Amino acid sequence: MKKGGFFQLVPFIIFVSLFLISTIWFGSKISPIFACLLAVMFSMFTFIEKTSFNKKIEIFVSGASNTTVISMAYIFIFASIFTYVLEKIGAISAAVYFSLKLIPSALILPGFFTVIALFAVAIGSSMGTIAAFLPIGIGLAYKLGISPALISGIVVGGAMLGDNLSIISDTTIAATRTTGCRMQDKFYANLALVTPAFFLTLLVLIFINNSIVARDLSLFVAPIGLDGLIKLIPYLLILVLALWGLDVIAVLIVGILAAISIGIYLGYFTFVSGSSLFLEGFTKSKSIHEVLILSFFVAGLSKMAEHNGGIDYLLDRLSKRVKSKAEAEIAISALIFLVNMAVAINTIAILITGPVAKRIAGKFNITAKRTAALLDIFSCICQGVIPYAPQLLLAGSIAGVTSVSIIPHLHYQFFILIIAIVSVGRGCFK
Repeated sequence: MKKGGFFQLVPFIIFVSLFLISTIWFGSKISPIFACLLAVMFSMFTFIEKTSFNKKIEIFVSGASNTTVISMAYIFIFASIFTYVLEKIGAISAAVYFSLKLIPSALILPGFFTVIALFAVAIGSSMGTIAAFLPIGIGLAYKLGISPALISGIVVGGAMLGDNLSIISDTTIAATRTTGCRMQDKFYANLALVTPAFFLTLLVLIFINNSIVARDLSLFVAPIGLDGLIKLIPYLLILVLALWGLDVIAVLIVGILAAISIGIYLGYFTFVSGSSLFLEGFTKSKSIHEVLILSFFVAGLSKMAEHNGGIDYLLDRLSKRVKSKAEAEIAISALIFLVNMAVAINTIAILITGPVAKRIAGKFNITAKRTAALLDIFSCICQGVIPYAPQLLLAGSIAGVTSVSIIPHLHYQFFILIIAIVSVGRGCFK
């Protein structure tokens, strides 16, 4: 086995540092693909043994083409197609308006938070949820006389809750695939932590709601009708099939076919034009292109670090400090949180730390579902509170407030942080 050292981990430091430097000094992030490409290029000089350039490329490609990465790529592709088809048939708008109709006027804020969380679980995208609900939320805020920053905090909190639990979220996909955990196992492990945080958030929002004059929410929503209800079928279908235990790729394909069939039935497109949505749904999504390429680059980068002994070096260093299962959980949680603070994209943070977390978990007999849950929980917590994260920047731009002003209103994020820390820390007292 090759005896690597700190130098073999420098490419990862380069990758993470470029995010920090561009964010702190320039106020914007350079392309993560470009940052990772520079790290990959540098990693070519970290090989311990004399290795030809072609062999180095071969090692890189072997890491980027393993079954876990390829499977994850397919899931990303089908998830983007599913969301695109739903948007084309108006299912996203129908889901938003239908959800608002369910909210009692006397419980506007807690009801709005609950609907947002359920919507995010269904579509698996915190960014998509914020973009869909915050314009409605701002309208509610002005009508009810509450702060746009408050409603933004409610929307972001609900979006991050749903993103964390959703079986088609890219963070869930990354966490389960890098740790070898089943989707439903990770879902139930996360649900145990999310549930108390959810109810505590509801209590806070009910207290805030008591100072607001109740209004009729029907003023803010459009009629649904039978067509709108039909459009909700794909959401229900994927939730049922996923919880039933069907593979997520099969779940997404069934959801896409159901959405296209509904689109044909309702006259949004013909069979021929509907079949073209498979390609169109992928080509129109720039974010998925970036995530796919980045996934391949990070996987290849990890493989080179592993080949040269860098991962073993890191594990050896952590092992000297970590002496118990409880300390291993703390190490995994701190690692994902710090990396996420640096890169400000939770999927990337999980892809970077996932392989290392899996090795640490294996050494201290931490289950795959617990490891995946910790990675996803702490990455989503971090992603939802750092002011330079895309979620808060998007919310701030839509609401017309600074991302920093939203942070005090992120009730769910702070509750889940406390609960997650208690869950990890209690092992130290056993």
